[in-house]
Amino acid sequence: MSTRLKRAVRGSELAKALARTFEGQDVDLRAVAPLSAPREGALLFMTRRATLTLPPKVVVLAAERPAAIAWIPTEWPRLDFVKALRWLDEHAGFEGYEGEPQVHLSARIGGGTTIGRGVVIGERTVIGHGVRIADGVRIGSHCSIKSGAVIGEDGFGFERDTDGTPIRMLHLGGVILGDRVEIGSLTTICQGTLAPTIIEDDVKVGDHVHVAHNCWLKKKAIVTAGAEISGGVTVGEQSLIASSSSVLENVHLGDRVLVGLGAVVLQNVPAGTTVVGNPARPLERK
Repeated sequence: MSTRLKRAVRGSELAKALARTFEGQDVDLRAVAPLSAPREGALLFMTRRATLTLPPKVVVLAAERPAAIAWIPTEWPRLDFVKALRWLDEHAGFEGYEGEPQVHLSARIGGGTTIGRGVVIGERTVIGHGVRIADGVRIGSHCSIKSGAVIGEDGFGFERDTDGTPIRMLHLGGVILGDRVEIGSLTTICQGTLAPTIIEDDVKVGDHVHVAHNCWLKKKAIVTAGAEISGGVTVGEQSLIASSSSVLENVHLGDRVLVGLGAVVLQNVPAGTTVVGNPARPLERK
């Protein structure tokens, strides 16, 4: 599915469905979007007050009114956004990816591989046996995806309801792989929630790696076997994440960072730094 709705929904109608009030001039909602990439006619959510320039015709779920725009007041902006996605999916529907896969004539596809609708696979890319490529995934040229990999399935995204029940968040963002990307066997690359998970040109990912939703692996980064990269992590250019290491969600690794074997990274790492241990700390070179 994409972030675009099949039909417009009035903001006031959505507020009523969520048992919330609606304030401001009513808006026809035609999509959902992350706060980092707002667009006209979209539903957004804001968990903390931020100084942002937003398009005039949006609706924001927030605890405080962010600007002179339409909003739905709520103590739980993210929870209500997750509920709103489910309601919109049921009552309006999100547009799906159209058309058969576009696979370049020079690409090779292994036996037992399944390719979803709207997938694009570039020149001389090689897909192994038993690979799953979900709807809407875009794969560049000269890539290699080894057997058993899964590209573009939903990530592990939940928000707890007020009674503690986990509610799954819809994933609508897709996955984009650049050129000359390599993905190892039994590795998972999860699709983004509202924006794509991005693997840039010349990135190499080993076997048994998990890349969660909304990650961004920049050019020439390397991730070796068994590493786990949590949601929303940015890995800088030419960085290397060694085997069996883990990176906490939303952490930013700068360019040319080295994460040592089995390290547990809990905070941002500046460019050119080597970190080791649990929790990971900069390595002091003598």
